[in-house]
Amino acid sequence: MNIYDVACMAGVSTATVSRVLNRSGPVSEAVRKRVEEVIIREGYIPNALAHSLNTKHSHTIGIICPVISDGNHAYPVAELSRLLRANGFEILLIDAASNDESKRAYFVSLINRQVDAAVVIGCSCTEQEQEDFRYAARHIPVFLLNGRIEGDNLFCTLCDEKRAACKMVRRLTEMGHDRVLYLYDSETYSGHMKLNGYREGMALYARSEPMEIQIHNQGGSSFGQTVETVRQLLDQVSFNAVLSADDSLAIGAAKALQSAGLPPIPMIGFNNTILSRCATPELASVDNRMQQQCELTVRTLLDVMDGKHPSPCLTLDAQLVERTSLTAFSAADKG
Repeated sequence: MNIYDVACMAGVSTATVSRVLNRSGPVSEAVRKRVEEVIIREGYIPNALAHSLNTKHSHTIGIICPVISDGNHAYPVAELSRLLRANGFEILLIDAASNDESKRAYFVSLINRQVDAAVVIGCSCTEQEQEDFRYAARHIPVFLLNGRIEGDNLFCTLCDEKRAACKMVRRLTEMGHDRVLYLYDSETYSGHMKLNGYREGMALYARSEPMEIQIHNQGGSSFGQTVETVRQLLDQVSFNAVLSADDSLAIGAAKALQSAGLPPIPMIGFNNTILSRCATPELASVDNRMQQQCELTVRTLLDVMDGKHPSPCLTLDAQLVERTSLTAFSAADKG
């Protein structure tokens, strides 16, 4: 595959392909889109560009983030950008609006823009996703934050959220609350690990069957959808504690109980967002140590840029931040 093949497939001249690749000169939107579709479909990387990637640095790092407006993603984007700029890098940010969309197009765009490396926040568990990451890693180093995909030139930093979720179930059951409802919304690698940890904890420590509900966010907020979903559950299932994959889901569950005139029950969220501190009562939450994940990711990236060979995967332990939604019941149990 060379530039002549791309030009032929797109029905344009090689000069037009060059202008699209270099983003220089006049090219209509329709023609640009047609050329880029061929480049993405065929996985074309210019030979000259591939050579330049091996011989010099552009001092630019690409960051791929799903839904930047999501608070869980906004923080790592800001922290990664701060750390990378402090080390002399420019940032090229891509908002990957859908987790279901193939990331190959984003990777091809970054490679063609001559970034030194790509940092990706989160990943799914699909085979296509893994293929896209390994494709990109054949051209540039790829650093995955809060997810895990193995392969050459792939580096991962994550938190052991499976173990954390299992420990939270154990904590709740030891307090006498073993009918634990689990709420989740995403199907990312992180989401799967939490769900598996909940199931493992229920099998090991609880005397009841798992109760897991996926919140399907249909254009509204996860909070609002959670309130409605839990309201509907109240007459169908009996639970005496809530563990959720995200703070907003736990807060939505608390609101549903309150609006139904029911007393509060122990609740634990995940991610230790600002919402957990603003909730009433304040929400106990599992801190996935995102700041440390960002710091380790950038440290690993700097080592790779310096020609070192750091560990391909770094795993941190999560930490429970205890607040009133949990401690109030611990105190009551002791009393």
